[in-house]
Amino acid sequence: MKAIKSIYIILLATLCLFMTSCEDLTEVNKNPNAPENVSSNYILTYVLTNAGKMVYTLGRDGSKIGATMQYMQAGTNEGAAIINQYAWVQEGWIGASNVGVFDVLRNNKLIYDNGVRDNNRFFQAISLTMKSSIFGLMTDLYGDIPYSEALNASTGKYFPKYDAQAEIYKGILTDLKEANTLLSSLEAKDAISATADVMYKGDAVKWKKFANSLRLRYALRLADKKAEMSALGINIEAEFKEASAAAFASNSDNAVMAFLGTTADNSSPGGLLNAANPNYLLKPGKTLIDKLINLKDPRLERWAQPVQRKWDAKVTAPTTKTVTNMFGETFSVVYVPAAATSADTSLYVGLPIGMSITSAVAYNKGNDGATYPNERNPYISYIHDRYRKNTDPYATMDLMTYDEVEFILAEAALLGGFGASDAEAHYKKAIRSSMEKAGVFTATAFNFDNYYAQPSVGYADAANKQERIMEQKWISSWFGVQSWFDWRRTGFPALKTGAVAQFGPALPVRYMYPTANVDPNYLVNYNAAIDKLVPTNYVPAGQSKDHHYSKIWLIQGTSKPY
Repeated sequence: MKAIKSIYIILLATLCLFMTSCEDLTEVNKNPNAPENVSSNYILTYVLTNAGKMVYTLGRDGSKIGATMQYMQAGTNEGAAIINQYAWVQEGWIGASNVGVFDVLRNNKLIYDNGVRDNNRFFQAISLTMKSSIFGLMTDLYGDIPYSEALNASTGKYFPKYDAQAEIYKGILTDLKEANTLLSSLEAKDAISATADVMYKGDAVKWKKFANSLRLRYALRLADKKAEMSALGINIEAEFKEASAAAFASNSDNAVMAFLGTTADNSSPGGLLNAANPNYLLKPGKTLIDKLINLKDPRLERWAQPVQRKWDAKVTAPTTKTVTNMFGETFSVVYVPAAATSADTSLYVGLPIGMSITSAVAYNKGNDGATYPNERNPYISYIHDRYRKNTDPYATMDLMTYDEVEFILAEAALLGGFGASDAEAHYKKAIRSSMEKAGVFTATAFNFDNYYAQPSVGYADAANKQERIMEQKWISSWFGVQSWFDWRRTGFPALKTGAVAQFGPALPVRYMYPTANVDPNYLVNYNAAIDKLVPTNYVPAGQSKDHHYSKIWLIQGTSKPY
């Protein structure tokens, strides 16, 4: 009830706008505090937006995953140990703002239960799809989690078991297949409000594509566990082949939502409605910035801003110039005579990975003796200003996108056995669709064929074709979470830690569980889950196996990522 209380006030005022016909107010007034009496249309909006914010927050600037995948780094001491040194700690289950993941899942279950009660197959299918997306994210992060017995507190089940990861993935693929079946047999009575469905406006065809795209994601994620899943009755290759025929086919199918930007609740976390002071603390990571520069990749100018002071050997005195990027955005840059050969003279400069705090504050300042606020070192680029706005067309909540599907198909074709073919065609489509989503083709000066023809981009020129696919997928996943899961499974891209990594030269491989509840009924399930984790050499002796350097079932028995 708590989760939907904030939307119930809106219910009476806007009911007629959401529905094709108004309900009798005597019906609306029956037990108004009971969540089962709230239309699933209202609950759907809550589930979609909070799931979207959850995924966005997990990957955006300032997140553990964003730092691990070297999209950004912290330039000062605020949070630097967690971000730059991987000094992760136990936290609560993931959540969006003050809304936890299980609040979202409980409301999503209401949608399904109401759908069964009302014989509405559309609502059932949507709920199964969102359940799979959210539980899939959770098991990807933690490993074993409460699943089959979760969400049953109303029946007295307060301490659910932590299901084995293999069983969770089986449940996810089973539910997604059922969602596909339901969405293939809808009737006129299976209607939902286009207004309430803030992602697809009630378009069942797009929901079907989303469900099948998720099937592709998880079938490929289990590529190294085919035998184990077969023993549970799941044929990974057959699942993949069936789903590939009905997955995303263009960017118009993307499972994305925009921030409205009118209130704190519907605005981007980095906008002024949620952050009183613009965030300049976090800087784009040098790993990504250098890669984009070397590839002459136009997405660089969508994601980062030029330095404010640029070292330059061609000027003899500080000279202010106006720099215009390929998208028509202008920036004032002071060109400063380069006195040291070690100075980074690039117009875009990323912060190196895992530097000490003192080094990060002074990075690339050279012989400039001026004092700048720690977070305002003008010789390092800022993340683009769009991430400090309440809303922006290129900063959206992405549950899944078409470019991910094409990268999945490219890798599946390369690996063989999944029914996919022509890896290069899918790879090329993936890059193009990522650039299209980033608005790259609005710049008339950019030529995609010239970009792709570079030996460091084209598929045919790659010595290791899986590495080539995963590198571009990593770039395309900017501020997303899927790149971490892909790196963990494949070892690509081959990212290196900085000097101050707390547990040695390796990246973390999982989230730690929330701090254990002291109730013995909870501990028995918690301890059973952590007993199945396998510590790597980076888990210090004597520490719990519930560590961010312990391997979950998905990567146990493999050499990946290390």
